[in-house]
Amino acid sequence: MGAILDELVGPFYDAEGVTGYLGLDGDDLARMVAAEQVICAPLAGGTPVFPAWQFPDGRRVDEWLLTIWQTLRRAAEPWTAAGWMCAPSADLDDQTAITYLTRGPRDPRRLDVVLARASEDSAHWMQ
Repeated sequence: MGAILDELVGPFYDAEGVTGYLGLDGDDLARMVAAEQVICAPLAGGTPVFPAWQFPDGRRVDEWLLTIWQTLRRAAEPWTAAGWMCAPSADLDDQTAITYLTRGPRDPRRLDVVLARASEDSAHWMQ
């Protein structure tokens, strides 16, 4: 299962890797996870993993990706939200939400498009 998840949604950092990458301690990371300020999904045994794609430009979580993540998480489990973000969409020029938001110039209209789509899907999931 790990190889499949890595292929679909990864690669991932483990908690030690992400704390080192971001220059945090474990308590800081735990607070970020609890506040949904970092994208995290638990493996079957409960071990948290952190998709590397949330850090496209350096040692911080991309704010736009985090906004979409938080919108999706209102209605979806972490793996559903991560899968949604990694799935190409015709509405996004056949790109993933990640690619659509992080490649090329930062255009707030792109965020609006993805946020509208995420909100719509989340609303359907809550029904």
